[in-house]
Amino acid sequence: MPESKTEFADPPMMLRSAAPGGFFRCNASFRSIVGFSASELEAEPFLHWIDEADIERASDTIEGKRESCQVRHRTKSGGQFLVEIRVQNHEGTAVILSRTIENVEHLGDPQDADDAATVRGTLHTIARIVEAQNPSYKCSILLVVDGRFVRGAGPSLPEEYNAAIDGYAIGPTLGSCGTAISWGVPVIVEDIQADPLWAPLAELAKSAGVSACWSHPFESKSGRVLGALALYSSVPRVPTAEQLSRLKAAARMTGLAVERGRAEEALRAKRKRELELEDQLRQAAKMEALGVLASGVAHDFNNVLSTILGNAELARELLDNESEVREMLSDIVDASKRAGQFCLQMLAYAGKGSLTPEPVELGALIPEVSNLVNAAISKKTTLEYKLLEQPVCVLGDANQLLQVVMNLVTNAAEAIGESDGYIEVSSELVDYTADKLRKLDSQAEFSPGQYVRLSVSDNGRGMAQATIDRIFDPFFTTKSTGHGLGLSAVRGIISKHGGALQIESELGKGTTFSVVLPTIKQAVCAEKIDITTSTDVGRKRILLADDESGLRKILARVLKRAGFDVVEAADGQEAVELFSAQYEQLDCVLMDLSMPKLNGEETQRAMHALCKDVPIIVMSGHSEQEVVDRFADAGIAGCIQKPVSNDVLLEKIRNILAQNK
Repeated sequence: MPESKTEFADPPMMLRSAAPGGFFRCNASFRSIVGFSASELEAEPFLHWIDEADIERASDTIEGKRESCQVRHRTKSGGQFLVEIRVQNHEGTAVILSRTIENVEHLGDPQDADDAATVRGTLHTIARIVEAQNPSYKCSILLVVDGRFVRGAGPSLPEEYNAAIDGYAIGPTLGSCGTAISWGVPVIVEDIQADPLWAPLAELAKSAGVSACWSHPFESKSGRVLGALALYSSVPRVPTAEQLSRLKAAARMTGLAVERGRAEEALRAKRKRELELEDQLRQAAKMEALGVLASGVAHDFNNVLSTILGNAELARELLDNESEVREMLSDIVDASKRAGQFCLQMLAYAGKGSLTPEPVELGALIPEVSNLVNAAISKKTTLEYKLLEQPVCVLGDANQLLQVVMNLVTNAAEAIGESDGYIEVSSELVDYTADKLRKLDSQAEFSPGQYVRLSVSDNGRGMAQATIDRIFDPFFTTKSTGHGLGLSAVRGIISKHGGALQIESELGKGTTFSVVLPTIKQAVCAEKIDITTSTDVGRKRILLADDESGLRKILARVLKRAGFDVVEAADGQEAVELFSAQYEQLDCVLMDLSMPKLNGEETQRAMHALCKDVPIIVMSGHSEQEVVDRFADAGIAGCIQKPVSNDVLLEKIRNILAQNK
């Protein structure tokens, strides 16, 4: 509960930097309330002293999103007191002014008083004016919404009384205000304990120390009753004619203020919605632009990686097993593959990640994480698995789902750091109704049914709501060395799998990320995809088209060493000309998607206009799914996402040639 205020000659005030070690000034009045010494206050950041429920509001003010706000400051005795904070930026540093607020014990939740221009703030001011005009009386203003009292203002009445009345159903014989609102007429009760109107509330009034209540309804300009204004006396009493006149005038002023205030609040709410929509549109445009950038960078980088990977693998094959250089080349191959995974993250963030759906049994997939993340987890941290004993199957891309769990476990490890901690990976089956699914993600389309919830929990430092709200923003990171793509990629992957991602976190108590995915029947999961593999396809001729000379060169080498005849083209136009001249001798076309003169789609259409019997395989640094979508009705034989290992490339080509016999 907030602590009561004491009068000081020097009003309590603290002026300090948001972070420790900067400017700091705290007067004696402030220190006497807070109980901590100046050195204790200065040693911690400002937010350390603020009630956890108010941290988001304080953070917004420090970041310039609010002009000011009211928050609860902790005291040494374990209590709290309300302060108003304002912030100015001085030489790149946030400087905070904190001042105590008069009548703290009557303000209730500080969020309600953030804006003095709201209807509630106006009513509080009116009630104080009425009390000043009627010394020793207490003023209450109640609004009516859907037949119930809604607290307006009662600055001098006990909080327990105001809280009990708030939400109470009104009626034609309920107290002074309920009766006045129901009938639209003034109601004067000179002795609460003796008046039948107050029978249901007599004990409440007695505990509040009020014995008489004079109430007057207030209306809108159209005559609709909006609520009632009341004066309470501590002793039974009849009002004078002058008091009744003041009561009537105050009620009329209150009606005008409420109507005008509600109109202004409606305008502010409308403007807020407009600003939120504008922000969403800006965010969507930014995401689209960044998605194009990420996709373009990933495409070009994948082309370079393909050249590095292909040469390294081929050079490794040419060396003896005992060669020291062979080991170095293996390191280059591994590094290239890891860089390719980073590109996949960028594509997933851009919403263009490759998705190769197949039945995946989570129980068999998740333990692979241990070997991959051991280096990222402190020896003081325990990684535990609490997975369902029965097989649980989903339809998805095993590599991408493994990437999701790796990201979540790695983030959990970083949140714990070098402290003693634990990370728990657990799974459970949940039957979701349509209503529950809407709460998961109101924008997504889910089908009711059985889902698996895979959770990664830690007891690390946790996150404030302000951080949670931005955790999926592009390039947002709380790590000094982070790139801000991990969780963006995770959300992109989960979305493409038809699932949702939930976060539960509390500062100082840890975080739980839950991945919710639709399950498939175990019988479907047990089915294996039949891929025909043939190593004996005879000597075949391939038309290889790619404008990247280094990549074309290494691909040609790999194909020739595998026994293929290779015809090379440097662009789409040359590829079409070569195809036109010798398509009867060609067994396959392997071409890039992005080429000068004629791009992949134009080249494919021109080739199929000449002959549709030669299978065409499209390569791209973009995602495989993007290629599939672009050639949905074109009848291509397959697609390959760069970078690709030599073995995978050859296996893909041989399978297609075997199927095309």
